[in-house]
Amino acid sequence: MPSFMNTLGAVSRRGQWRFRHVFRAGDARGRLDLTDAGLIDFSTCSDVALEVTPRAPHRGGCAGREPLPLLAASLASGTLVVSNPGLVEAVFPAGSLNDVPPGLYDTRVFVTIGPETEEVFCEPVEFA
Repeated sequence: MPSFMNTLGAVSRRGQWRFRHVFRAGDARGRLDLTDAGLIDFSTCSDVALEVTPRAPHRGGCAGREPLPLLAASLASGTLVVSNPGLVEAVFPAGSLNDVPPGLYDTRVFVTIGPETEEVFCEPVEFA
């Protein structure tokens, strides 16, 4: 059985979910820089987006297709807030998780700078 660290923990589907994450860079030794200088500056990003998708099965995958997001928020749409430096936050109000089946989901954060979009975060979350 594969193991993983569920850093986002379990979230009740009956209440509001506040995704809040502090993004930090590595220092010269490759360790997480816990100083203020290590906070990532998102001010050059044209968009920061969060997507929550069903977790792919461990065997067989999704036939090469990425599942569609069940929840999404973005800076461009005004549903996600970036507090520079380093803090990304999105709130899904009570009731928004009612139709999400219980289980494990992938939470991803994407940043867009110019024409390029990159995934900078992917962690599991459990909706209970």
